[in-house]
Amino acid sequence: MLPASALAANPAPALPAPQMALVKALADTYIPRTDTPGAVDAGVPALFAAMLAKWAAPATRTAFLARLDAIDAAGMMAKGKAFSKLSAKDRLAVLKAYDAANFSAPDYKRMRDLFLILYYNSEPGATQELRYEHAPGAFEPSLPITSETRAWAGMSFF
Repeated sequence: MLPASALAANPAPALPAPQMALVKALADTYIPRTDTPGAVDAGVPALFAAMLAKWAAPATRTAFLARLDAIDAAGMMAKGKAFSKLSAKDRLAVLKAYDAANFSAPDYKRMRDLFLILYYNSEPGATQELRYEHAPGAFEPSLPITSETRAWAGMSFF
């Protein structure tokens, strides 16, 4: 994957305004702001647009843009408005229905996964949403060993 620093150093031409609004609304619907920053706060829409321009193969770009158009059409069909013009509640309802109908489509799964990957690889996603614990669990240096004590699984080369 192209690092965010490389994308920031060479900004990609933006998608047309209606598509950028759609990408922003989609990112906000996938990962909204809660007590931690959301996907929009993490810059996911701009990174997604940059990846379409600089990373995606032509077939992938075409497939992703077609999916964006299909999601927008689903909003128009269900609520009579472009997806980006819907309320957060209506966007979620449209996206749940679209997701249920299209979840098994490989191009849709890849696009949706890309939004998640971009978010969780961003600084806010990795440092505020997630937490890192080097050694999870309590350190217990004096566990009694008995005949009933089970060993930890591991490799042995004797």
